[in-house]
Amino acid sequence: MELYGSGEDADEVKASAERLNLDISLYPGRDHGDSIFHDYKVFINPSTTDVVCTTTAEALAMGKIVICANHPSNEFFKRFPNCHMYSTEKEFVRLTMKALGEEPIPLSDELWHELSWEAATERFVGVADIAPAMSVRQQPPSSQHFMHISPHDLKKNMEEASAFFHNTISGIEAARYVFGGIPNTLQPDEQQCKELGWNLRG
Repeated sequence: MELYGSGEDADEVKASAERLNLDISLYPGRDHGDSIFHDYKVFINPSTTDVVCTTTAEALAMGKIVICANHPSNEFFKRFPNCHMYSTEKEFVRLTMKALGEEPIPLSDELWHELSWEAATERFVGVADIAPAMSVRQQPPSSQHFMHISPHDLKKNMEEASAFFHNTISGIEAARYVFGGIPNTLQPDEQQCKELGWNLRG
């Protein structure tokens, strides 16, 4: 098994693997698009605190088999045939061994769409109940004006819009739920603060 990640628990994970004499290789985190991940077939994400779960969505979109916990944060992924959820340690072992011996099921067009930003935006608009409004006087930009935008400026504008969108929805409870976040976790509760070592008293 090979682990990738550079989170704050990386040292503890490494120490636990060494203490238990596990046959595990640990590597720093990499971008999900890195070619090193192309040959992997199974993605294991045991986290129950990953409120957005983008890594699971990315793995499914890449055609991987996913092993994850049967937890509210993973509810969205139950519809995907390549996502196997466990509730016990024995079930985790059984599903992992089973996944290693099978091939991923090709995603249908409908499920491909569910993993797209377009579908995520549609769910966000539906939950947020946003109604598009346009002034009668407002006219759509002409194609002639649009063609004056250089490819560089267009890419820059899209990147800025994407960053603004991500930063904005991260602070909206309804939006976080649409993108796979656990309901009512915008602010950490007392137990989460304790697990993270945060002191909110002062």
